Formats: sequence, C-alpha cells, structure tokens
Amino acid sequence: MGVVEETRQAVQDFLAPELREMRGQLGGMEKRLDSMDKRLDSMDKRLDSQDKRLTIHEDAIRDRFDNIIQRLETIQQSFAFDKRISDLEADKRRSA
Repeated sequence: MGVVEETRQAVQDFLAPELREMRGQLGGMEKRLDSMDKRLDSMDKRLDSQDKRLTIHEDAIRDRFDNIIQRLETIQQSFAFDKRISDLEADKRRSA
C-alpha cells in the first residue's frame, strides 16, 4: 500500500464510525423533533378549542350585559315618564 492509500484508509477508519454515529444522533434528533411537532400540534388544537369556548362565553356575557342595559334604559325611561306625570299633576293642582 502506498502512503496515499494508507492515509485514505486511516481517515476512513476514523471518519466512517464518527459519521455513522452522527447519522444515528441526527436520526434520533429528527424523531424527537417529530414528536415535539406532534405535541405542539396537539397543544395548538387544544388552545383553539379553549379559544372557541371562551369566545362563546364572551358572546353570552355580552348578550346578558346588553340585555341588562336595555332593562336599565327601560327603567330610566319609566322614571322619567313618572316624573313628567308628577310634574303635570303638580301643575294641575296649582292651576286649580
């Protein structure tokens, strides 16, 4: 064997196992990344579900709040109407 062949063989003897080990490590990392990707997808779906539920609750609360405001406005109008009637009755008593 020549010097070049011996050098090539020594490099291959050293690098080949290292490269195989690195490939194995990369394969393991790819599997872990895939697993993490699936977990993130699952979490994303759960968050979307929670967001939808919160939106439904928010809409229900907003509807109830609007209903309460309408009822308060009706009561306010009723008080204003009662005050006008009282004022008219008081004017009528004064003029009689």
